[in-house]
Amino acid sequence: MKPLTYPINRFALRLMLFSLCFGILQVIVYAIYPNDTSIHIGIAHLYPTIIIHTIVLLIVLINGIKNYKDIGEHFLVILTMLANIPIAIGCFYAVIALSDL
Repeated sequence: MKPLTYPINRFALRLMLFSLCFGILQVIVYAIYPNDTSIHIGIAHLYPTIIIHTIVLLIVLINGIKNYKDIGEHFLVILTMLANIPIAIGCFYAVIALSDL
């Protein structure tokens, strides 16, 4: 696989990977040591993450439209970022199941 051409795509993938790792780490921490602080940290992470990911996703989409010749790269990044949504929902349901809410 060739390296990503556009810096925004590299940034988007790093952002997605960070959010994925941090979210899964939060679930693991809550599973080991369930407390309200873990839930508050997770929620405090979730709100800005949604906003930032939406902005970055729109920028990648606009960049993909402007640079149509490399649409495959942009499409792959968009799909990868969108794949993070069901994972985040799964983490949310895991915390709900662990907390007996």
